[in-house]
Amino acid sequence: MRIAATLALAAIGVLVAALPCAAQSGAVSVTPKTSSVAKQSAPQRLSPPEAPAPKAAREDTQPESTQPVAAAPRRVPPQEVEAPKPHDVLPPAPEIEPVYIERTEQQQQSAFSSPERLIDWVSNYRKHPNIWSVPPAVRAMLDYGVFGDEEKQWFCIGFIAGILGTNPKDGPALITKMFPMPDKEQEVLIRAIAYSGRPDWRELLEKNSSRMPLRRPLIDDFLNGKRPVLMDLPLDHGGAPGIYALWGYYVATGQHEPVMRIMEALKWSKNKEDSGFSFRKIFSGWGTDPSAVDKITTGGTAKWTLASYAERDRELIRLYRSEYERQPPEISKPLKDVIEAAELFESESIRKDQFGAIEDAQKRQLSAEAGMSKGMSAGSIAIATGCVAATALGQAQIAVPCVIGGALYTGAAKLAH
Repeated sequence: MRIAATLALAAIGVLVAALPCAAQSGAVSVTPKTSSVAKQSAPQRLSPPEAPAPKAAREDTQPESTQPVAAAPRRVPPQEVEAPKPHDVLPPAPEIEPVYIERTEQQQQSAFSSPERLIDWVSNYRKHPNIWSVPPAVRAMLDYGVFGDEEKQWFCIGFIAGILGTNPKDGPALITKMFPMPDKEQEVLIRAIAYSGRPDWRELLEKNSSRMPLRRPLIDDFLNGKRPVLMDLPLDHGGAPGIYALWGYYVATGQHEPVMRIMEALKWSKNKEDSGFSFRKIFSGWGTDPSAVDKITTGGTAKWTLASYAERDRELIRLYRSEYERQPPEISKPLKDVIEAAELFESESIRKDQFGAIEDAQKRQLSAEAGMSKGMSAGSIAIATGCVAATALGQAQIAVPCVIGGALYTGAAKLAH
């Protein structure tokens, strides 16, 4: 019995010991059968972004389709972002430019804050040329009423014409920037274009005619040759304004041709060696030459301005000397007086002589029954022209005797009555 009990206990112990081993052997046998379940654990690898994910991306180098899909979004956005850039950059350009232009125009306009500063800019333009300051300067001339005075207006016409004539490329753009201009004062731009000497001045007039519809008759007169250009202006009939315009052209350009044209009027001026001014060399009688006062006025204006300009612009004296030997006696004699006065800074003496000659002619004209009003206007033109022409070179002090001279003519007219 003891033996049987011992055997039974031993059998139970064997059974107990065999159960864990059987469990272990069953787990091992199950894993191969559930290998497909182990493969289903792949979603567990994809769902959590753990370290195996990069390894899987590195190990899966054979399916190349995954790399283009990942790289494509990185290449396409730069192309889509860079493509619109040119369209985004171009539109702001025209918006910035007007702001810059407005600022520069405001700065330029401040340079003409007074008539004195405007005159200073005009007289020094040739030393410091800035063509894009011309349109603001023209507007300043308009604002200060310069175009309302005939003599000053003609100087400005010549000045603007000289700038247009010496800037063939930028001239058309300058004209555009000078608008708008009141209808009456548009004559300044029309004459400036016609007097510029540009080969295309007719085309420019026609091109800008739509901006000046009310001045079409004047434009047509120039286009049809009914009105002369600057260098062809007659100096014997109301020639003083023409001299004024010629000086404006010279101040803007420094060209000698306008000055040479002014010299031609010296034949009607009083010479220094003349004790009394002989009017016979100008006309045979007051009644037969109604333009006598105009001629004397033009000659006196030419002689005085030639001397006064040369006092400040010494280069003119060289021109006078070179022309002295070439000109006929009727011009060379008064030109000699001009040279001497300019070298000694004595243009005032010439002014007095010429005013005396004009005054004498004025009295003779007033003694006639016809041409009285014409004589009065001619003398007034000479005085004003000389004043502004000299002032354009910074000789503002000359304006004082000019005004006194104007009162003298008024007094002469009253005495005649």
